[in-house]
Amino acid sequence: MELSSPLAVLDIQSTGLKPDIARIVRLSVLRVDPDGSENVKSVIVNPGMSIPASATQVHGISDSTVVDKPVFRAYARGLANHLEGCDLAGFGIERFGLPLLQAEFKRNGVDFIVTGRSVVDTMTVFHRLEPRDFSSAYSRFVGGIYSDSDDGPKRVRDIFEILKGELQASSEVPLKPNEIAKWTKGLDDSAIDSEGKFIWSENGDAQVNFGKHRGERLADVVTADVDYLNWLSGSEDFSDEVRNIAGSAIAGRLPERS
Repeated sequence: MELSSPLAVLDIQSTGLKPDIARIVRLSVLRVDPDGSENVKSVIVNPGMSIPASATQVHGISDSTVVDKPVFRAYARGLANHLEGCDLAGFGIERFGLPLLQAEFKRNGVDFIVTGRSVVDTMTVFHRLEPRDFSSAYSRFVGGIYSDSDDGPKRVRDIFEILKGELQASSEVPLKPNEIAKWTKGLDDSAIDSEGKFIWSENGDAQVNFGKHRGERLADVVTADVDYLNWLSGSEDFSDEVRNIAGSAIAGRLPERS
């Protein structure tokens, strides 16, 4: 690889998937200088909020892991200096990692200018090398070369054939639609909603799985902090499914496990 400026390769793990509200829990940087020298730094960060179980399942970092770790502010200035003059690279960095990093810098009053830097997203490179479009999915899981068609009935049947091919290709993919939907999002059978914001406890009770009431029974939150559920049920930051669960709980209709 030919470098005219240092290249900082970033890996960022967080509390969630929305860069505007998520917080960093681990940040790793590999800085490669034009002379080929390399320097690696990695820190675990206390996000100042509870880490959802769905996020812990991805990166293995829980509330107990970060309890005695510094917050991002402790690293912000030094990190900005370390990244000064560097081009940036990462897997999915354009869509998630970089926006999240910029948001963290902004929250802590540290200037971090991206203009003038090259940003290389290795996920985008991968998708260019191995396209993830309809035609490539058809070729891999059905076989043959797909020809674009305006024939609606044929296309929906082809989509179903792709799905069947995906199920046959790997035993890891569940067979039931509801289980497939959860599997694609990394959720297990304890999830009540498709985002895992509410889960079933070991005792079969509906339990909050995010925010300040994470780990508490939904029934207890109704009694202790109904204002929180009122906010949740009316916030457009959450899906209709999550909002409906909160609204139903307020009305006395708690989820029941079938």
